[in-house]
Amino acid sequence: MDKFINPFSDYGWKKIFGSEVSKDLIISFLNEVIQQEVIVDITFRNVEMLGLKQDQRRAVFDIFCENEKGEVFIVEMQKSRQKYFSDRVLYYASFAIQQQSMIVKERLEKEPDEVVRKRWNYQISKVYVVCILNYVMDPSRPDKYRWDVVRMDRELKLPFSETLNEIYIEMPKFVLPLSECDTLYKKWLYVLNNIEIMERLPKELNNQIFRKLKSIVEVERMTPDQRLEYELSLSVERDLSAALDTSFEDGMEKGMEKGKEKGKAEEQRLIAANLKKQGINVETIAQCTGLSVKEVSGL
Repeated sequence: MDKFINPFSDYGWKKIFGSEVSKDLIISFLNEVIQQEVIVDITFRNVEMLGLKQDQRRAVFDIFCENEKGEVFIVEMQKSRQKYFSDRVLYYASFAIQQQSMIVKERLEKEPDEVVRKRWNYQISKVYVVCILNYVMDPSRPDKYRWDVVRMDRELKLPFSETLNEIYIEMPKFVLPLSECDTLYKKWLYVLNNIEIMERLPKELNNQIFRKLKSIVEVERMTPDQRLEYELSLSVERDLSAALDTSFEDGMEKGMEKGKEKGKAEEQRLIAANLKKQGINVETIAQCTGLSVKEVSGL
């Protein structure tokens, strides 16, 4: 077994950044990524959010939190390329925006003055979506590993609104050596890409933040139950990846695009059925396989 938890596993990502114990880590990481001192404290929110109607799809975030000013932060770790991923990010962000309107309206409905009750003017607190990608999104730009996306005027190239802020970081493109990581932001990216450096903390990383990170990611500090949960999560991820790869190869051998897609779909359903037997929740299975919640529930 490796000495340190893989930060790009679902278990590892949430272990490092998704709990009250590691709140100072997510605050440090987000402030550095956003490159502004936007967070003093955060409140973790329910990572599962339902649509406005019963038949709408739900959103399940990796990490979902809010700062003291009511600004919302969604942090997603994506291990492999997914079709329409940027559209999924926009869809997820819409949940956070809609929820803000619902909270404001509920508060205003309690006002005794009818004029005040109708006062909401559509002001929305900022929503930040930070996507850490463990794959290359755009091979045509090998030196560009960070993408900052806002609503922008096409002609003037100026931000039109910064209510929704999307940040995508392609981790495989970040190849700076530690000696050239001259900011905490770059050091965070370096450490996530080179977690094994935690074994002997170099002087560049010997501070409170990274000492705490080391204590969290050391496998030997985990309880037996935590180790089992971690290993099972890795096993599920490996099995899913291997099955999808095999399905793709089988389709290629058939030499027909239709055969590839059919074989891949069959493998996904088989994987989903096996995961369901192991007690994995339906939403997680749907997210991992690309099947709908309804398809997984019917298996």
